[in-house]
Amino acid sequence: MTKYIIRRILWFIPVLLTVAAFTFFLVREIPGGPFDFAGDKSIPPQVVANIEAKYHLDWPVHMQFLSYLVGDDVIAAVFGGRYAETKGISKGLIRGDLGPSLRYRSLTVTDIVGTTLPISTQLGILAMMIGLIIGIPAGIIAALKQNSWLDFSATFTAVLGVSIPNLVLGPILIWVFAVWLRWLPAATWGAKPPWILGFIPRNLGWNFWSHAILPAFALGTGLSAAIARLTRASLLQVIREDYIRTARAKGLAESVVIFRHALKNSMIPVVTIIGPMFAAVVTGSMIIEQIFGINGMGRHFVYSIGNRDYPLVMGVTLVYSVILVIANLVVDITYAWLDPRIRYE
Repeated sequence: MTKYIIRRILWFIPVLLTVAAFTFFLVREIPGGPFDFAGDKSIPPQVVANIEAKYHLDWPVHMQFLSYLVGDDVIAAVFGGRYAETKGISKGLIRGDLGPSLRYRSLTVTDIVGTTLPISTQLGILAMMIGLIIGIPAGIIAALKQNSWLDFSATFTAVLGVSIPNLVLGPILIWVFAVWLRWLPAATWGAKPPWILGFIPRNLGWNFWSHAILPAFALGTGLSAAIARLTRASLLQVIREDYIRTARAKGLAESVVIFRHALKNSMIPVVTIIGPMFAAVVTGSMIIEQIFGINGMGRHFVYSIGNRDYPLVMGVTLVYSVILVIANLVVDITYAWLDPRIRYE
């Protein structure tokens, strides 16, 4: 297992470099540029040329990519010529520098990610907890009580949860709990930095939870519905296997048969989707963040594409890729715990 984990971690390097290369070149194929417009007014061509020269956008694209990877100082030292007097705009991705934001001139991409990622992480973790706490028990009950009113109720609720998009559920929750009942605030995120371990707010009082409940529930409802449906389908398939009949024939208690033998194997498909699902919700949900006024990373990602903020698009994409490959690694390791027949040696 240790060798397998090390191999997977080493494979992260070419995977992330490939993602960086595809994103870097493809985003520059989008028509328009980051400095074409300022509000409603066009910027004079000479001003645009000066700004592009400052951020090296007048370089050949392959040289821009090399500069993004290794830094301006390395480019100046190796290639010289027109690059010899290059000012240090970027230290390079290999040194942990995601570059300056082209839209927010006073901020770097690292600043934006450092501010927004903890909030998106909190929202994603809470939404996943809601999805698992509601979805897995609902799927188990529906499978064990197949074709009963419990099964039909759980299935109907799951279909309803999948069918109602966040764009609809969010405003409904705001109208009921913030406008009508006035129990919870309608928008903004209550937790403020500094963080513990990078994303845990120091104050987990009511100020935090009052702002977190509505967006987390709006995002977690759809997750719980998908998890419930998959849990039900997988458990129904597993409890019909021969080894489950054998366990019952040995006289084992039904709770032991279900929770020790059937449930672990039925969780393999569920764990498979939890990995990418976790990466997606942790890096932010643009719709939920927009509805509830949350300064999360998903919101900046969508805006950065419209603004042609190339470094911000790159930074958010790479953060998402890192979380995704780590989540998939954790999923693969979990397989070996759920099913002892799976080995990675």
